[in-house]
Amino acid sequence: MNLWKMELSHLFRSWRGWTLLGVFILASVLSIVVGIFIERATPGFSYAAALELYMTCSIVGVLLFLGIAVSAISFDGNRDSSIFLRTRFSMKQILLTKLVVYFVLSEILFFGGFFTTLVAGQLLFDSSDTISLNWFLWGLFLYLIAGLFYITLMLFTSSIFRGAVASLLLTLAVFVGVPLIGTTLILVELLMRGLIETPPVEWENVSYVARILLWWPAALSDTQMFLSVTQSDIAKGMANYFGQHIELDAHFRSNALISCIVSSPILALVAWRRFSRREI
Repeated sequence: MNLWKMELSHLFRSWRGWTLLGVFILASVLSIVVGIFIERATPGFSYAAALELYMTCSIVGVLLFLGIAVSAISFDGNRDSSIFLRTRFSMKQILLTKLVVYFVLSEILFFGGFFTTLVAGQLLFDSSDTISLNWFLWGLFLYLIAGLFYITLMLFTSSIFRGAVASLLLTLAVFVGVPLIGTTLILVELLMRGLIETPPVEWENVSYVARILLWWPAALSDTQMFLSVTQSDIAKGMANYFGQHIELDAHFRSNALISCIVSSPILALVAWRRFSRREI
C-alpha cells in the first residue's frame, strides 16, 4: 500500500482537501473582484496590487490549512488510525510522508492562487510596472524555507500531545501568540522609555525586544512582500507591506532565516524521537 497515495486520498475524500482548495481559489477571486471595484473608482490599479490583496486574503486559507494539517499529523489521537499506520510502516516513513505531503500541498495551494491572480491581474489591470523576477525568486526561496519551518513546527507540537485539539492550540499559541506577546512587550518597553510614538516600521531600530524577536523563525514570513516587488519599488528602494513602506534589502529578516534553517531539522528530529518512543 502506497502511504503517499493513502494520505492524499484520506485528505481529498473528505471535505478537508476540497475546502482548502476552495478557500485559496476564493482568495484569488476575491482579490480580482475587489481590484475591479478599485479600478473603477480610481483607474491605475496594478496587477502587483492585486497580488498584495491575494496574499492578504489567503491568510484565512493558511490558518485553515494549519488546523487541517495538525489534525492529520496528530494520527495518534485516533487509536485505530495509529495502530493501522504503526503496524504497517516505520515511524520514519509516516512522518516523512506527512511532512512532504503537507509541505508540497501548502505551496501548491498558495502559489496556485498566486499565479491565477497574476495571470488574471495582467489581463484586467495595469501591467506597465512589472514584477522583478530576481526579487520574486528570492521571495519564493524564503517562502519555501518558512513553509518548511511551519510544517516541522506542526510535527513537533503534534508529538507533544496525542489529541489534535491540544496540538492545534499549541501550534496557534506559537504561530499567533508569540507575535502578540512580542508586540505587547515592545509597546510596554517603548512606553517606559518614552518612545511610544515611534512608528512600527522603526521599532527594530529602537526597541531591544524587537531586535530579539528578529531571531524568531516566524518573522521570515515578512519576506512574503518580495513576491510582488515591482520595478518602481526597486527604483525607490522601498516596498509596501501591509501599508508600511519598508526598505528593500536582500538581507531583510536574515536572522529569522538562520533560525529557520537551524530549528527546522531540530524540530523534526525531536518529533521523530517522541513519536517513536510513544506507546500505541
